[in-house]
Amino acid sequence: MRCGTFKEPGLCRNDQIQLLEADLKDHIRKEEAGYSGKRQGEGSLWHHLVRVAHLAEKLGRSEGLDPAVCRLAGLFHDAGKFSDGTYHQGDRPEEERSVELLIEYAGRYGLNQQIVDDISRSFGQLYRDEAYPSALTRVLFDADNLDKLGSLGIANYFVKSGLKGNGISPDSLYRLTAELTYARHAPACMATPAGYELASRKAPETYQFILNLLKSLRDDGIFNFSVEAVTFDHLILDVVSPSECECRADLQRRLWKVKGVKCLEIHVEHFCPHCESRHEIRFCTPKLRARRPEGDVAV
Repeated sequence: MRCGTFKEPGLCRNDQIQLLEADLKDHIRKEEAGYSGKRQGEGSLWHHLVRVAHLAEKLGRSEGLDPAVCRLAGLFHDAGKFSDGTYHQGDRPEEERSVELLIEYAGRYGLNQQIVDDISRSFGQLYRDEAYPSALTRVLFDADNLDKLGSLGIANYFVKSGLKGNGISPDSLYRLTAELTYARHAPACMATPAGYELASRKAPETYQFILNLLKSLRDDGIFNFSVEAVTFDHLILDVVSPSECECRADLQRRLWKVKGVKCLEIHVEHFCPHCESRHEIRFCTPKLRARRPEGDVAV
């Protein structure tokens, strides 16, 4: 981390950097434990922040940005997710709390004010969907989304499902609709050339892993889920659903959009007119930055 990251050159020491990150790690773990109601452990959020920080450093170098600033942005971008042991309390985007935490830590560890302002602005642009985001915002956006792709990305999806008590269950399989849809459109959503190249390599790996998993579950007679490409609002969705309801009746499907806290959400509902069972998932609409032929990357 460069000395310019701190207000005073004397603060530019490895031990100071390590203290900041250790302090933030402890805070993140405590708040996630408070939200989950489980004993404080490693959790999943801190590992996500570290992975995004590494990706942001890598992408930042390709964009000519200071990798130290990109790393800080990655570490703090979701730091407010479980603020005071809650999640989106009052429909408040976690980025707003992340900015507050960044300012708090900036005062505690003497971070340069201009860097704090640049990172704070990038957090706001992430969820406000501004037409002309800063270079740091573009790097952070790509790093956050790249973390969901590839073998590690899909592995972490199931780790989080396990932490929520689901594991490989019907609920987690329904939700693979979002993971497949994101993988299909990932390269076209990237905001940097380096992000596009990485997504083009990682997305097919994600897509094929999920298809192989569903096939294995069908072959073993565990879950009979399959994938159907569905066009909705000019966007191809990869909808994961069982061939029939547990009561053996045919399922019906409904899709619609709703403005969420941070994005325009796609809602997918499967329901059975016979036993009246229902299952609904929701996820943010992929932000396509460059119109490309549908399905040319992952499928």
